[in-house]
Amino acid sequence: MLRLFSQMILMAKGWSYQVDAIKPIDKCVLIVAPHTSAWDMVLGKAIFVLADIPVKIAIKKEAFFWPMSWVLQYLGATPIDRTPKDGTTNRISLVDAMANSIKNEKKICMVITPEGTRGKRKQWKTGFYHIALKANVPIALGYLDFEVKEGIIDKILYPSGDMDKDMREIMAYYKDKVHLGKYPNRCALDERWS
Repeated sequence: MLRLFSQMILMAKGWSYQVDAIKPIDKCVLIVAPHTSAWDMVLGKAIFVLADIPVKIAIKKEAFFWPMSWVLQYLGATPIDRTPKDGTTNRISLVDAMANSIKNEKKICMVITPEGTRGKRKQWKTGFYHIALKANVPIALGYLDFEVKEGIIDKILYPSGDMDKDMREIMAYYKDKVHLGKYPNRCALDERWS
């Protein structure tokens, strides 16, 4: 049912996809930019379903209550549990909780929009980088090209631990892609590394 619905969405909107770079990878953090519209999630979900990519979107575990839990799971959400395991009251950091979630799966592609919002930001959130480093997984780079109506994942970056170098490489990748979102004026590169 979900495959048929996904096919109908992409056909109705005239979209295609090229995501072969991510196919051989069992676990990764996938960043998608620019993120300028709610359509990004709809189109992305359809692409992931048809390409058989085990994509997950991190959402705090407290949001998983009936009937919302059913909807969230249908959309590919995974609950992030920040409850301390050692009996203390100190919550686990979001980065550690997401890295643990990735480590506990056999196959997972954790999707993160580094801008953190559909609005324009001068600085991206860098949690995705720290999550990939802690989980010891690569970062896949992807984007939705609203000009030609194509979803693309075509670069895999293995974080070196030199965040400055790696973030410059990521900004170089997205340099000619920031204008491809549904609303191009809502996206910018991170000014710290561009």
